[in-house]
Amino acid sequence: MTPGQNSYKSIFKSTFLFSFVRVFQIIAGILRNKVIAILLGPEGLGIIGILSNSVSLIQSGAGLGISQSAVRDISEANNSKDKDRFSRIISLTNKVILFTCLLGIIITITLSPLLSKWTFGDNSYTIAYIWMALVVGLNILTEGQLAILKGMRQLRALAKASMIGSVVGLVTAVPMYYFFGKAGIVPSLIITAFSAVFFSNYFVRKIKYDKTNFTLTEVKKEASPMVKMGFALMLVGFLGLLFDLVIAAYIRSHGGLDVVGYYRAGTTIISSYFGIVLTAMTVDYYPRISAVHWDNHKLQEELNRQSEVGLILIFPIAVLFVFLSPIIIQILYSKEFIQTIAYTDYAILGTIVIVCSNSMGMILLAKQEAKIFTIYSIVNNVLFIPMYFLFYNFYGLLGLGMSYLLNTLFQLFINGTIIHFKYKIELEKKLKILIAVIFITVLITIFIRKIEILSLRYILGILLFLFTCAYSYYFMKKTMNINIWEYLKNIQNEKNNKKNT
Repeated sequence: MTPGQNSYKSIFKSTFLFSFVRVFQIIAGILRNKVIAILLGPEGLGIIGILSNSVSLIQSGAGLGISQSAVRDISEANNSKDKDRFSRIISLTNKVILFTCLLGIIITITLSPLLSKWTFGDNSYTIAYIWMALVVGLNILTEGQLAILKGMRQLRALAKASMIGSVVGLVTAVPMYYFFGKAGIVPSLIITAFSAVFFSNYFVRKIKYDKTNFTLTEVKKEASPMVKMGFALMLVGFLGLLFDLVIAAYIRSHGGLDVVGYYRAGTTIISSYFGIVLTAMTVDYYPRISAVHWDNHKLQEELNRQSEVGLILIFPIAVLFVFLSPIIIQILYSKEFIQTIAYTDYAILGTIVIVCSNSMGMILLAKQEAKIFTIYSIVNNVLFIPMYFLFYNFYGLLGLGMSYLLNTLFQLFINGTIIHFKYKIELEKKLKILIAVIFITVLITIFIRKIEILSLRYILGILLFLFTCAYSYYFMKKTMNINIWEYLKNIQNEKNNKKNT
């Protein structure tokens, strides 16, 4: 088997693994929300939502993006096979994460009276926010521990830590809310955060390295590149949140809260459900390219392989969703939300583009191009806010979907241009053809879904879905040397062998 075929199998395996983990986390989240809705009602769900959003905001700021930027340094050090260098970067990462943890706790406690007043209108939740400082600090520690596992590509350990955290969050919520009602909200969140740190640290402790002592001056000097890149990532994340807030506020003022609801439902479907594949892919992709960031030839190979696997996996899913979207949206929400289809039809095309543009953008992260990444993100947000406004005024939800598609195409063009001229890295011709095939097929699916003769609609829809499955299967077998049936069979055999041993 060639190195290229091994690489395809590795990408495929990691994507399947973390897609399963993400699905598991979503199901756990749905069950947890169901428990909260039954035991605490809408008010309890609202309290948890406000506290969680506040924690996430402080966590993202105080964390300084280290949990993302550290992955690159850890991956590179691990790949170098230099034990001293590896031990030094792990020790440094732990020092920086501990600092950001303490920073998060201090910020939360300091702002607790203001947070209570801003979010709940009075000082009644000041004590709750002081306790939530623990959650902020523990979550930052957990993200740091998971960054170490990601950087070392300890995929099974990372998957287990993530899944155990989801289970504990669900299991602890039920008795706490049952016995203590709304008074159990903060203790439940603290217990969940403690358990996440415990289990992530359990796997990290298995990593063998020599602890290195640093002076304050050494920490400042050696952590500087990590912090700069992390700050850039944090700023980009904040700009994304601000962008969403501005768009939602404009829709509310010009269309009403119901339209905001339809838009939010659409963005949730695209980011949460289709994001399963994208998130699963990036978990292993970023450490992989970080380990070879100096070799542009290897980066091009990884970019094209990653994009191929992502497109092939998302192809049948996109076609099936577009065809069944009226049914799926009613199951996920209600009949009233059918209008959301106007957004999702075009946004799904944007998701297909994101598979490639995200893979390109991560090369800039691996190269530590913090300045380029930040400037590009600012320009992108400034340019597209007016476009969202304009397209919404003319086409409503359809215009928002079109704006999202145009935004992703712009990102693909800019990312592609930067990495081509700076590093001579680009997408292969067969990938561009594959994107065109997927685009055309999805547009045909939209047309078929609108056929009024029910029998003809479903016959054509099923045939088209079977075509996408056959195309993906043929592509995987011919280009990647992956037989999906044999792959699944091998997984089952591995499970049976473990049981027997």
